[in-house]
Amino acid sequence: MRIFVLSFFLFFTSIGFGQIVASTTNYDFGDLYNGSQSYVDIVFTNKTGKTQYLLTIDKPQDVYYIFSGKKMLPDSSIVIRMKVNDGVKGRFNYQVDIYFSDSNTSTPIYLNGTIKEVTSNPLTDCPEFNNNPTNNPLEFTVIIKVIDSLTRLPISNSKVYLVERGELVGEFNTNNKGIVQRAVPLGFYYITAEKESYFPNFFEGYINATRNYVEIELSQPDQTVITPDPIVVDIVPEVDTTEVVFVPEVDTMVVVFVPELDTVVEIPDPIIIPDLSEIPDTILNPDYFKFNNITFILDASSSMNASGKMDLLKMSMIELVKILRPEDNITVLKYAAVAEVILEHTSGGKKEEIIAVIKGIKTSGSTAGGDAIKTAYGLNQEKHMANGNNLIIMITDGLFNTGSTDYSATIENNYKKHGTRFTVVGIKTIDYVKVHMEKIVKLADGDFVQIHTILDAQTKLINEIRRTSYKG
Repeated sequence: MRIFVLSFFLFFTSIGFGQIVASTTNYDFGDLYNGSQSYVDIVFTNKTGKTQYLLTIDKPQDVYYIFSGKKMLPDSSIVIRMKVNDGVKGRFNYQVDIYFSDSNTSTPIYLNGTIKEVTSNPLTDCPEFNNNPTNNPLEFTVIIKVIDSLTRLPISNSKVYLVERGELVGEFNTNNKGIVQRAVPLGFYYITAEKESYFPNFFEGYINATRNYVEIELSQPDQTVITPDPIVVDIVPEVDTTEVVFVPEVDTMVVVFVPELDTVVEIPDPIIIPDLSEIPDTILNPDYFKFNNITFILDASSSMNASGKMDLLKMSMIELVKILRPEDNITVLKYAAVAEVILEHTSGGKKEEIIAVIKGIKTSGSTAGGDAIKTAYGLNQEKHMANGNNLIIMITDGLFNTGSTDYSATIENNYKKHGTRFTVVGIKTIDYVKVHMEKIVKLADGDFVQIHTILDAQTKLINEIRRTSYKG
């Protein structure tokens, strides 16, 4: 009886006063594709207060492991890396039993997931700890596959762009299997794929260690070719109707007497401004481009939160900021339910400050664009440049549904009085919006610029600033 009570007390003490704790006991690999990480590191920490040992690991045949050590001092840890066999397609659910010296019972670890695509490297050995692909626990490999929407076949050499908070973080081409593999940090990404003869398409969402496979389908336009009826042309014989007129020669020589000057005045050579197309688009040379006083009106309504619109807006702005000059003046308003000034009269030389503001824009509410336009004109006039490029640029995906409705008069009157232009940049806008906005910008010698792709975001806003500030 005493032996039983003593054994029960010792068992109760080991359970109640500490044990070896696993960082996780259930790990979901999600869907695994060729190149996906098929192993996990689980940390075991000794909380018993005494030195303990790893005794044995009881595992299924398709699980492989290595460990960082067996001896565990109090409050110290070891790492056990477990890898699943990713050479066979299908769903898997494995239980791995880990035995330590602190207990007669195992610590069960459950591994589950689905092998969607077998690995191109059939080696099943668990990778060594020093072969870890990254030292950053928040960085992992993302796999992006581009396929034909009809045939489901991979599309090689298609262009893939990765955008995070409006900044281009990667530009790649798919391999012959239609795949791009890259290590990226945890985050929310806008990923687009483009290929000649295909419509572009995109993915938008969070990427992490278990959601690291992205498949983008590209579709081709209708290839039906309509052959027009032949045009019949009547051949009429040519008739020479040229009339020959004889004009007598007239002596038109004029003699001009120029008095001699005692003082020679040197006239500097005029600056020859080349054609706009001949000037590099990566700089704004002050000899060729006026200084800019630009007020941006950015649509931050909830509709901009879909289809990568906000990423395209931010990217187009960031690309422009890269080439601004210290003499350029930048003001930024955002609008949703109300208009808000988020950057006021800032030098184009303060690039980091401007980019940080742009990256921080978040969407919400309805669209009070009319009110924002009136506010923007007031701010722009405060820094009006007599010989500069005074410009209001609105970046939006559509029309306004709340706020002031007489913005057309504001736009037209300010152009007539101060010469302030008004341009609209449409982010994935529909045709109806395009027709309406083209009428508005004509009131102030502006333009309607459409942005649908990454390449558009990289170039079109810059081109509009070059067009409006060009001295030629």
